[in-house]
Amino acid sequence: MYLLEEFGDMVADKARFGAYADAIERAVRPGDVVVDLGCGPGIFALLACRAGAKRVHAIDAGEVIQFARQLAVANGFADRIEFFHGDSRQMQLAERANVLVSDVRGALPLFADALPSIEDARERFLIKGGAQIPLRDTIYAAILETPEFYQRLTSPWKDAGRAVDFTEALPLILNSAYKVRSQSSQLLTEAQSWCTLDYTAHPNPRAGAKLRFRATRSGTADGVTAWFETQLFEDIGFSTAPGNMGTIYGQGFLPWLEPVALDAGQEIEVDLHADPVGGDYVWRWDTKIAAHNGQPERSFHQSTFQGAKFTPDRLRKRATDFVPVLSDSGQAERWILEAMDGATPLQEITQAAVERFPKVFRGQNDAFRRISTLAEKFSR
Repeated sequence: MYLLEEFGDMVADKARFGAYADAIERAVRPGDVVVDLGCGPGIFALLACRAGAKRVHAIDAGEVIQFARQLAVANGFADRIEFFHGDSRQMQLAERANVLVSDVRGALPLFADALPSIEDARERFLIKGGAQIPLRDTIYAAILETPEFYQRLTSPWKDAGRAVDFTEALPLILNSAYKVRSQSSQLLTEAQSWCTLDYTAHPNPRAGAKLRFRATRSGTADGVTAWFETQLFEDIGFSTAPGNMGTIYGQGFLPWLEPVALDAGQEIEVDLHADPVGGDYVWRWDTKIAAHNGQPERSFHQSTFQGAKFTPDRLRKRATDFVPVLSDSGQAERWILEAMDGATPLQEITQAAVERFPKVFRGQNDAFRRISTLAEKFSR
């Protein structure tokens, strides 16, 4: 979940905010119904009202939605914006919308459950032929030289001192994905288009392609960077490419296992894949650097699956043939949910839970924290 100050950064991002404001102004017509998916503090909902929307359904799973309600009142739109707190895929709306607007990306659009949420909202909330913002995102990739960032990642584990060996952590560090902010001058190759997500159709949540690069100058390459260009509505959009320092998104970065000196003209092949797993993405980047001017061929095989260090027990529990049996804690949570019958207050549920599951709860306070969290998530 984002903090309010981070939403402030989003508003201050002139490229993003200006483009979204222009797209909403052009797409929303007087009398339209709008869905603001992942509304945060409700800025897009306010812009939709100013563009003439008669009603906006603003949805967010974060607590910032409480502040969004205050902003709606302060701007005189409380009677036109209806707020929904929770996962949009678990919600029903009384009417379909003319316009669906969202920005549920991370550094890249392939982020958490963003694509399934947009797909579900388009199918269930939007009228046939309704307008969408954004329409599509195209992700680009290139080879990046970023020595300071790479050193910041690796030096604590290489140079700990005190006769302590921390190098076991390096494979985990270097099989992880990061967010960077780069200049175009740090690119060692031309950008290659990797995938396009068309939100008006059925965007594939899996992405993969083999990219072939050629170094445009000599330098020391540290890994692969990726960014996106978006078409919000008609000809309105923006780019998060290196050098666009004003955007909040930055760029994604997948480090190599070690920096590699490249000569101008040297060829690099990257087989880049992203697959949704358990509400997030597993990235895989297999790199082959061609032999050149006496340098031998180099290759790296990397994946955030390796960086995540999935335990055999965790993988076993995700297998299709796994037969689950509830733990003591699971049995307690099942009982608690069944106890939320619409007639019993949390205090009574807490007291009964402590008596029934003494091995699970350390006392009243511990039980109440767990029970109130479940109530917040699942009650209405």
